[in-house]
Formats: sequence, C-alpha cells, structure tokens
Amino acid sequence: MSNNQMGDNQWWNDFWTKNPGASESSKNHEPTWDGLCWIAQTQFWEEVFGQFASGREMLECGSGTARVSRHFARHGFNCTMLDYSEEGLRLGQNAFQSEKLPGRFIVGDINNIPFPANTFDVVFSGGVLELFDNVSRPIQEMTRVLKPGGLFAANLVPRKLSIQTIAECERTLVHSARNLARGRFRDAVRVTRFPPDGYYISRATLADYVETCRRAGLESVVGLGTSPFPALALPAAARRFYARRMKALMPWWRRFNHSQSKWTEWWGITYAIYGIKRDSVKS
Repeated sequence: MSNNQMGDNQWWNDFWTKNPGASESSKNHEPTWDGLCWIAQTQFWEEVFGQFASGREMLECGSGTARVSRHFARHGFNCTMLDYSEEGLRLGQNAFQSEKLPGRFIVGDINNIPFPANTFDVVFSGGVLELFDNVSRPIQEMTRVLKPGGLFAANLVPRKLSIQTIAECERTLVHSARNLARGRFRDAVRVTRFPPDGYYISRATLADYVETCRRAGLESVVGLGTSPFPALALPAAARRFYARRMKALMPWWRRFNHSQSKWTEWWGITYAIYGIKRDSVKS
C-alpha cells in the first residue's frame, strides 16, 4: 500500500464515517447515474458468477459496507466479509442485520488473509486492488484462499485516460462557474478530479493486473474496460434526461461491459477482471 490512507485503519474508519454508502435506488424510482451503474455492475457479476462460480462460499475482500456481498447473499451465497476498517465492517454488518441475512465479518488485511488455503468458491474485491503499487501480494492471497476451480473476481477504478477523464473538463467548468457566482474565487480555480484528491490510485494498466493474476495461478483470465457513461455535473432536468437515456441503452451497456476490444478498455471508467484458480496451484 502506498500513502497515509493505507498506513493504519484510522484513515478508513474516517472515510466510512464520512461516506456511509449510497442508497441502492432513488426514493422516487427515477433512474440515477449511481443507481444505473450499480444495476449494470451487479448484472455483470451475476452473469460471471452464474457461469464460473463452482459453489456458494464467497469472500469479499475490502468489503466496506458489503453492498456487493449483500446482493449475492440475497441470491443464496454464503458471504464472508473482510475489511481493514472496523467502521466499514460495522456498516456492512448493520446492513446485513437489517435484512436478516447471515454473514461473517472479519477484521483483517488482504495482504495476509486469515483463512486457510482452498476455502472459498468465489473471492471478490471491489475498489481495492487499485490502492496498491505492488498488487502481487493481495492477488496471491486472494488466489490462495480460493478452492481449485474457484473464481477470482475484481472491480477497480484505474488512474487512466477514459471518458471520465474527458468529462472532468465539463465538471470543472461547471464547478468553477458555480464558485465564481458565489464569490468563492479560490475554489473556482481548482480542477475537479476523479478519483478525488487525497485518494491514492496506482498507475497499473489492465495488462499489468491480468499478468499478475496469471502469475498467481489463475487461468482463463479476462480483463475488461467497463462503465461507459461518465459522471457529469448537470442541472436537475438534464440529469434526469441523461439517466433515462442511460437506462434506455442498458442492452448496449451490457455488450460494452463484456467486450474485450481495446476501444472499450480505453473508454471504460472501470476495469473488471476475473479468472479461475488452476488445480495445480501450490497454496
């Protein structure tokens, strides 16, 4: 891990205190950018899990509020959540309890996962691997605790040129205009960034992650560029129109997320990576 956010769990406790997680749908049932991204992500992993998961024992590494695990617990997976932050785990545990879902919550480090080898059918991480400059250790650990034939799966937000990078120009202009109108001249000259300042993201490429997975003992590794629609700073009416168009394009969005072309790798805001543990891997 690379900077102060990784040094101790206080950074993450503070992070989850300030960011307890978004609701899964808008209260008035209007489509939203966040909500549609969530739907597309879960549909993607439902298809991957349905095709490749060898069983129902699932570990989520860096689970935070456990939103992904909660979704799959509703669909019959036996979920274990691992996180460095007690606050993140508390939020996840509360969410599981509110739905009366069974689950195990373990404070632990992805670099030294506190489970024996060959324990889980699926090991998933979302928004975690990009936080490491050297990703070999966490991927090796995630692979170690997989059963032979088990599924490794990960979402991450890379630091790269994408459609979101271009969209930041629009967001910066809008935020600058708003701050100028309010007399906040110092804030008006700040560039809007995704991920935000203070949140470390490595510069590893998709090829770097895929090769590291193969070296760890995974086969049939697939790396994809996903999430084709950027977050924009729009007035309410335009935001609603944009979300409706996104919803109408969901079938195309699904095809985009499964494409292995260089175009989608560049355009997509996020990466999705999955592979199968070889039977011959030494754990």
